[in-house]
Amino acid sequence: MPHSENIEQPQSLSLVNQRPSLSASTAAEWLARDWGFQMDVRALESERDQNWMASVDGEPRLVLKVANAGEDPAVLELQQVMLARARAAGLPCPEVVHTRSCGSTASWDGNLGWVITALPGRKLADEPLPSTDLWNHLGTVLGRLAIVLAEVEHPAAHRWLQWDVVNAEEVLATYRSSIVGARRGEIADAVLAQFRDLVVPVIDDLPRSLIHNDANDHNILVQGDRVSGLIDFGDALHTVTVNELAIACSYAMLGRAEPREVAQAITRGYEAQRELSQLEREVLPVLIRTRLAMSVSISAYQQTLEPDNPYLRISEQPAWDLLERLMEETADGHD
Repeated sequence: MPHSENIEQPQSLSLVNQRPSLSASTAAEWLARDWGFQMDVRALESERDQNWMASVDGEPRLVLKVANAGEDPAVLELQQVMLARARAAGLPCPEVVHTRSCGSTASWDGNLGWVITALPGRKLADEPLPSTDLWNHLGTVLGRLAIVLAEVEHPAAHRWLQWDVVNAEEVLATYRSSIVGARRGEIADAVLAQFRDLVVPVIDDLPRSLIHNDANDHNILVQGDRVSGLIDFGDALHTVTVNELAIACSYAMLGRAEPREVAQAITRGYEAQRELSQLEREVLPVLIRTRLAMSVSISAYQQTLEPDNPYLRISEQPAWDLLERLMEETADGHD
């Protein structure tokens, strides 16, 4: 796939081996020194950075986010701009908490960190029986976010990222050798072939804008039939707009009895805010499968770097199961 001339590819496709490794005591001390909060902290799951939930009497209040050593500080600024714009539009996103010196970030022994408010609710991944109303509201939130972010321009948004769908060919090909099992390899190859045949020829015709780019079921908080939080903007970038919807659908469909009905409900909510073009509707199913294939391929590679990190396997088996089902249904003429 061609890349924009102003995007420089990193030497490695993964920043996992540059993740910060602060202790809980250090995180608590940092929070007290620069933000003035005395709180208990516990580590949260993370792929590239390090996150700490800060609580008072067991009640979550704040999240200390420690950036990956390889992360461009401008990307942190991008995330904070996005959060501010989303909150101003009434969307359920965290608020940036400034330091005692009114800064948006602080440093500790070479690490760069920032703090946001903790939001209510539990992860969508922990919701046993999400309702159709919840799926619809998720789509509504993402559709509204698409409208808000379409007006945001930031130089850090134009970057190379392995989670960007426009890099799917390169990512899937690079990590193909990390996939274990003949059947899984066949599925990954078939998804890549579909992406090349159906998306690559039209990808330059698809609308592009700044998107969250990681609305998975661990980055969405819910309360009842409502989305109460959209968190972790660390993968945000300027790319194919409809892929925001594809990402959300791909993870929401995991483990569901009727995954296509889930995707349809989310899409209805999204289109109530931002109507899709005919081309976007045509490529959406392929983008959903492509995201799933990228997820399991990247996970397979990252497990070779960190075999003991459970977060890297969190959606692996359900994703393979869903991919196989979707590919079989596609072969039968259902898409």
